[in-house]
Amino acid sequence: MQTVTVPPVRWPALLTLTLLGCATSNPAPVASTTPKAEESELAAAFEPEPTPAAPTVTAKPPPPLPDVRAPFREACESSQKALSSNDLESAKAESVRAMKVATSLGVHERIKAAELSFKVALASNAAPDAQKAARDWLVTCGGEGVEVCRTQALNALVSTARLDPSATKALRDEVSDVQKADACFKASERAKKPERCFADAEKTAKSRRDELLLARATFVRALSAPEPKQVALFNAVDQQCDSAACVTVRRRALAQLVARAKAEKKLDDAARFAIKDAQAFASTLPEAERAWGRPPETDVVCAAFDGANGPGACRKLEKQLTGRWTFRDFSKEKPREGLTADQVRKVNEHYAPLLQECLSAQARRLKPPDAGRYEVRWMVFNDGRVGEVHFKNANFDASELGQCLRAQFETWRYPRYEGEWQHVEQAFTVTAVERRTER
Repeated sequence: MQTVTVPPVRWPALLTLTLLGCATSNPAPVASTTPKAEESELAAAFEPEPTPAAPTVTAKPPPPLPDVRAPFREACESSQKALSSNDLESAKAESVRAMKVATSLGVHERIKAAELSFKVALASNAAPDAQKAARDWLVTCGGEGVEVCRTQALNALVSTARLDPSATKALRDEVSDVQKADACFKASERAKKPERCFADAEKTAKSRRDELLLARATFVRALSAPEPKQVALFNAVDQQCDSAACVTVRRRALAQLVARAKAEKKLDDAARFAIKDAQAFASTLPEAERAWGRPPETDVVCAAFDGANGPGACRKLEKQLTGRWTFRDFSKEKPREGLTADQVRKVNEHYAPLLQECLSAQARRLKPPDAGRYEVRWMVFNDGRVGEVHFKNANFDASELGQCLRAQFETWRYPRYEGEWQHVEQAFTVTAVERRTER
């Protein structure tokens, strides 16, 4: 029977907590200790105290996560089936449903829905509808593979000429102009300066009101601009377009801003840009998965920011700027045999702000000079999710604090592992501090 002890670490966010944690491959007697920490409104302290033998585990793993893409797939399949049987009315209704469902999903689903809408419009032999659907498909393209997506959408637009031969030349000219602009901006980005074709490409971007082309034009200008205009232009790229189509170029601009801020040792700016980058990346994911839309680069920048401003400073800044936090999904890592103390500590630190919100709320419920000690145990299942969150004092399980903790633990993701389920135990002491008001 193995017991893994997590060394003391400092948790960031609202409360500054320092604690020890334990993970065991089997339920077993575990010693939990908790040091002391304090904040202007709250004081949290942990006293070394042996933990009684753990009860026998009868836990069941949490149910499988709901498949948020299932309704979308169902709508797409129904539309395709109706399209194959030439039931165009049903095909259109299902494609509209697919588009509606896709709005809460990722960019990949939104692109697929736009493509499906085009196919239905094309089959209906309605030239204006098919042309509009092809253009809608074009502006939906975003994220990874944006160039391939745009090529497909432009080819689709040309294909509508068979429905309206009189529009053939105009459609081909339109597509040719956009393709030339795409190629010009790509060449200019490689050269880090506007190429000879740039003026015509920018003219196309403006006449077509193509947000991505306009953002790319600004990005090219920024690459060759002198200081301080360069920073202003990179900022303009980020602010110019907030649609999924512009995510890739926005992230390139933000990467430039992060690198420049780090080189100039402006860690506040670097952290702000890194947090905006995490937001941009998360926007390409389904709403149900955006909590885990945190690129590894964000943690690197935040670590430097915390080193200069104290533990939790970057998380505090993130909440101020965005009103929420983003996290990494550690369960996507390659599975290993068991969980190590270092893995548990790393995850605990990363997700700590969620628990500290609950502890802060509990401290506000206490009346000075009251203090509460709460010993909590949770189970980490093989897929990395958390369940079976209980207090040693079962009276707290149904409390507001207990409900809050259980809700927050639903977001936690440890690395996947093989072997017996492991548990983690922590003790928290929250002390209410009387607030002073100036007269």
